Formats: sequence, structure tokens, C-alpha cells
Amino acid sequence: MNGAKTCQLHDLVYEFCVKKAEEECFLHIIHSWKDPFGLTGPSNPHRVCVHDTRELKIWELMLLFPNLRCLLLFGNDYFGPQEEDGGILFPKLLRVLDSGGLIIGKSFLMEVVLLVHLRYLVLSGIRSIPSAIDNLSRLKTLIVQEVDFVVKLPDTIWNIKTLSYLRTMNLSPGFIFPDGNLEVSPDLDHLETLSLAIDPSAQCLQRILKRLPSIRWLKCWRSSGLQACARNRDKILVFNCLKLESLHLENFQNYRFEFPLNLKKLVLEGNRQPWSEISTIGKLPHLEVLKLLDDSFIGEEWEMKEGEFPSLRVLKLSDLGIRRWTASSGNFSHLEKLVVDNCDELEEVPSCLGECPTLETIEVTDCPESVANSVNQIRQEQLDMGNAILKIVIENPSEEESNSQEAEEISSETESFDSGESE
Repeated sequence: MNGAKTCQLHDLVYEFCVKKAEEECFLHIIHSWKDPFGLTGPSNPHRVCVHDTRELKIWELMLLFPNLRCLLLFGNDYFGPQEEDGGILFPKLLRVLDSGGLIIGKSFLMEVVLLVHLRYLVLSGIRSIPSAIDNLSRLKTLIVQEVDFVVKLPDTIWNIKTLSYLRTMNLSPGFIFPDGNLEVSPDLDHLETLSLAIDPSAQCLQRILKRLPSIRWLKCWRSSGLQACARNRDKILVFNCLKLESLHLENFQNYRFEFPLNLKKLVLEGNRQPWSEISTIGKLPHLEVLKLLDDSFIGEEWEMKEGEFPSLRVLKLSDLGIRRWTASSGNFSHLEKLVVDNCDELEEVPSCLGECPTLETIEVTDCPESVANSVNQIRQEQLDMGNAILKIVIENPSEEESNSQEAEEISSETESFDSGESE
């Protein structure tokens, strides 16, 4: 929960890692296919990474590395089967196949289902998964990326008992899970991560979740029109029977939720709930990260009640119509980071943030000048109480010059504070 999501390597560190990986025959990296028969090293590696896929020929890859177990393909090119491949596209002993940004096509490449040893599979650009996917009885991770639409799963997905990670990346809302034979389908006991898209006519979310007893990370996206919203007014979605730690709900308008008490991260987007419903979230004892995005709540005022959000560390508000936001210092006893983005009606952030002992970062983007002013006041209060590490980022194109001047003034005050303390 607290770890970094991404990292960057200095080029010298990267070169060192690549050199050591090749010296120890852990990974072989191919930068070009212009001289394919000059690619073999002193041994036959089990792991190969291909950076240049423009002239990729899988049959050459199989000749060069017959015992390949892991194949990582990186590129932004379209790839289709070639005549000389003869229908044998991938080494048969593969356990890891990552197509990266390589677009294989909108249809699933059926040769993949012959790779019965696969544990990890990443594909790009496909719209549906074939029923033969259950041939991959050892598959643990399935990721589909570079898509902006839902990806349909077959009924046979329930037969892959080893699945633990099912996720779509980039713009895709998620997988459409089959619900036709749920009564006789086996549970996916090991599935922990899922991107799920729900057809509003199916009304099957609760039935599907009952078949996923180990789910920990769940993103749900619901497609609904105005008529569907009217039919489903005041429906309740129950999640408190699950062991969820992270939950993302998008476009569940006119629904109410019952959350699990052990929830640590919650992202709400486009649900259009009244602010009065947020007290349910405020009572979650272990909630550390809360992101309220894109009209997740509607109304002009959010009043945080005493005792709410006892463990909150990260709070993000984005694209909300809120005007007034009131709170007490008890609501922010553990807050480390606040992000306010594109809340163009907001008057100010709560002044009690100046008393927060754990505050490290405040980021404000595209908000009224009054919000920036309130943040600068909080910064001064934090400096007065000895917090010189607080990082403030204010970005507003219409007032860039004034903010820059304020930043210089505060920076000068910070330097004065540091020098005074050292003396």
C-alpha cells in the first residue's frame, strides 16, 4: 500500500544491470534483428527481451533460443503471423509472454492457447478472449492493454483455478465476466486482482463477487443510461462480505454502498452521491487513501464530522462541484498528502490543516486563487510549528506569475527559518 508504483533507473545503473544479467545468463536483450544469427551469446538463455519488433520473426527466435521460457516484446508496431512462421508462432515451453506495446491484432492469437506452460500473459488490442483459454490451466496473470473498450471473457474462464490477477490497462473499463452459469461454475479461489465491467442489464455484480472469495483489489465500471439509473435508484451494493483492501467504483449513479471495514484504499468516480453519504466512508477505521473524482459526490458543501477518517494519509479531490469544505484537526491526524485538482467552485481548503503534524505535500491545480491563498496560509502555520519539509505545489495557468512570486517569498521565509534554527 505504501510502496512506489514506478521507478526510474539512471542510465549507468541500467547498463550495469543489463551487463550483469547477461553475464549471469539471466536475461538476453535484443536491440535489433538486422543480424539475427549474431545474437546468440555464450549460452542459450531462458529469458529474452526484444526492443525492436519491426522485423520480428518468431521462427528465427525459436531457432536461436529453443529452450525459451520468458519472452518480453517491446514496441509500438502491428504484428501479424507471417507465412514462414508456418503456424508455430511461439516457443512451446514459454511460461511468460509479455507483448508490451506490440499490437498483435483485435482478434486473439489462437496459437497462444497452445502454450500450456504459461503462467503470465500480457496481450494488447484484443476485444475478447476465446473459450480455449482454459487450455492454459496454469495461468496466474492475464493483462490486456492498449484498448479503449471492454474485453469479453468466456464461460471457461471459471475453469482456470490458478488465476490470481485479471486486469485491463490504459483506457479499457475492464473485463465483462460471464454470468450465465454462475450456479454451477466453480469459485476462483485465488483471484485477488480484477478489473470488472458490468453490463447494466445483467445486474450480476453481487452474484459474481460471491464466486471470488479471495479478491483484494477490485475496480468496477458500470455502463448505464438515464433509464437504467432511474430503475436502479437507491440500490445497495454490498462489499462488506469481502476481504477487499482496494476498491474503485465508477459510474454507479444512484447506488449506495456497504464497504468492508478492512478497506485501505477507495476511489470513487462519477457516482453522483450526495455529500451526506460520505459519512459511511468516514467511519472506515483503516482507510488510508481516498480519491473522490469526477462528480463522485454532488452538492456545494462537505462537512467532515468529528472522529471521521481516523487513519487517512492521502486525500485527492478532482473535478468536483464543491464550494465549501469544513473539517476539524481530528479529521487529519495522520494526513500526509492532499491533492485538489480542477475544483473551480471551491473557496478554500480547511484552515485546520495548518495544525496537521504529519502533513508533507499539498498539490493544487486549476483552482481559484482563494484556494491557493488558503494553502499558503497553511504553509506559514506549518513553518511556525516547525514543519520546514512541507512541499507545496500550486499550478494555475491564469495566475502563474503571481504564484511564482509567492513561491519565491515563501522560499525566502523557509531559508530564514532554517538558518535561524541552525543557529
